[in-house]
Amino acid sequence: MGYTFFTLSRKCKCINLYVTYVSIYRLTTNKLKEKENKISEAAMSSFREKGIEVTSIRDIMSRTDLGLGTFYLYFRDKKDLEQRIVLDIMTELFYEAESTCVDTDPKKRYISFINYIIDHLVEDPLELQLFSNNLNWALYAKIENDDRYKEADNNLQFILNKYSSLFNDELSESERLFILSLTIQIVLSTCESALMPDSVLSIEEMKPALYKIVDRIFR
Repeated sequence: MGYTFFTLSRKCKCINLYVTYVSIYRLTTNKLKEKENKISEAAMSSFREKGIEVTSIRDIMSRTDLGLGTFYLYFRDKKDLEQRIVLDIMTELFYEAESTCVDTDPKKRYISFINYIIDHLVEDPLELQLFSNNLNWALYAKIENDDRYKEADNNLQFILNKYSSLFNDELSESERLFILSLTIQIVLSTCESALMPDSVLSIEEMKPALYKIVDRIFR
């Protein structure tokens, strides 16, 4: 009886220690994420006000209550920060765009998908610039700790999983991914062209031609 009580008591202590450890780990992780978000938000604020190229790490950290050295606990350099921001924005945007699509026809659904992306990026030229500067990296970068992307390692794979029926069976997965990345590049180029000061056509006037190109790609 005494031995049994001792064993149970020991197990309870182990469980309590484990629960305490998990609680401390979660609290620490949340605090780290909170600081990382502060830096990212400060960076976006500075990018909008001063421009991406002109903004320095000192400019970013001066907009937070954190020390300059704290930046390097989370990011290697400004480019690393920029890429992490782009990945977060792209992941959220692609998921939202797909969630709004209602067409059952794969081609029409994909056009609805890119239409949502176009409307968003035209309204936010900074995000468009960030996408253009980091497109290939953000499309293929591994996405972690996001339950919405359990079946996809990256943004491009997420799109392929949703729109695999656009392709015939003869194409390999790498060829399909390349074609999808090509359509995203065309979308960004179209948005940039529409926002140029000397642009002859508006984005709404460009869309029909763009969608015809997409239609031909997936014939």
